[in-house]
Amino acid sequence: MVKEGKPDKLYADSVQLAYAKTLEFVSHAIIIVMALGFILYIFRLLPLTVPVETVAANWHLNATKLQMKIHHHSGWSCFEDVHTFMHGDAISYASVVFLSMATMVCLATATIAFFKEKNRIYLLITILQVLVLLVAASGKLTSGH
Repeated sequence: MVKEGKPDKLYADSVQLAYAKTLEFVSHAIIIVMALGFILYIFRLLPLTVPVETVAANWHLNATKLQMKIHHHSGWSCFEDVHTFMHGDAISYASVVFLSMATMVCLATATIAFFKEKNRIYLLITILQVLVLLVAASGKLTSGH
């Protein structure tokens, strides 16, 4: 029965439901992690590798020029050891990395759902998508910067 142009029942398959549940969980977790990272950074609850004032004074620079000016590690190097990672700005950066990985986590969930359904084509497509995202995130293929 249709009321006011809306269907009586909405349909979502198991893959869509799994993806949506994962996205909901990851979204809430990201908000919490980003808020904690921001609080740690702004209130300097952990030591900073780059003072907030230095970042603010160089806000006009792009990331490459800023990194060259302050001689700071870049990319995944802030996660090399616990000493480097336990800084407010590194944890704040990690929260942004976590945000960028949300799609990959949801696709991994979809991959599991496609495997359970024995849907080989979509399983292959999602595996390839996760692999492409992992290669892109690794930074191994860069444009010569």
